[in-house]
Amino acid sequence: MQFIGFYLFYIFAIPLSLLPMPVLYGFSNGLYFIIYHILGYRKKVVRANLKNSFPEKNENELLKIEKLYYKNLCDWVIETIKLFSVSKVELQKRMKFINEEAWNELSKSNRQIIVVGGHYNNFEWAAQRISMNKSFQVVGLYTPLSNPYFEKFIFKNRTRFGLEMIAAKDVGQFMNKQFDKLYAVGFVADQSPRKDSKVYWTTFLNQQTAVFTGVERYAQQINAQVVFMYPEKIKRGYYEMKFKLICDEPNKVLPFVITETQTKYLENLILQSPESWMWSHKRWKLKREKN
Repeated sequence: MQFIGFYLFYIFAIPLSLLPMPVLYGFSNGLYFIIYHILGYRKKVVRANLKNSFPEKNENELLKIEKLYYKNLCDWVIETIKLFSVSKVELQKRMKFINEEAWNELSKSNRQIIVVGGHYNNFEWAAQRISMNKSFQVVGLYTPLSNPYFEKFIFKNRTRFGLEMIAAKDVGQFMNKQFDKLYAVGFVADQSPRKDSKVYWTTFLNQQTAVFTGVERYAQQINAQVVFMYPEKIKRGYYEMKFKLICDEPNKVLPFVITETQTKYLENLILQSPESWMWSHKRWKLKREKN
């Protein structure tokens, strides 16, 4: 059954990925109608998240963000499928690395980098684009899939431009090794932590929110530079990838400054373009225990 499911996906997704982007965006429009108007995919989650995050907005304002979000989500799905066959040249054209020279400068310190970002715009394209730069070996964390056929296919697809993938559960082991070259290790900071995770509590989008402290802890452990990276949408199908240096000397800052800074950077992006964040993600599952 696992092979049959993968085969059906393969014979549909691969030919679809070969189509030009204007045609694919036509599919995205149809997908939007299906998942929003017919299936109502996670509407309750999206509406609760928006309402709690923007208590000052009225229903019409929230509904506008909601619809724009679903359109953006469908574009993300289609653009992710495009990754199965997109050429290096086309991806570079559609995801421009704006401050690449500054990124190359970071390698001159001969120190590792920890890259932190969120589920904002097309983070999948951004990971592939940055892996093309040779100043650092880019490493992405992922959760292995239970279906071995999907696992092999997705792994191969994600690494074809140079990205190295390691299972999230092995990141501690990876950080403890002796580095033989310069690495840029990517973390997605807005996952919902498990109850047993090491977290920092802060206010994010008007809600008490648990944030992983892994970026800060590992940065201090290996004395890595910490950068916040994000893709800014210019128009449909075109992005500019940018980064900001969060901390150059992680062992010289007060506890949780790095964690708080990365959270505020992401929050500011969401406030500027709320439809660009993944609202259907159950971000606030972990609740703070009352003393």
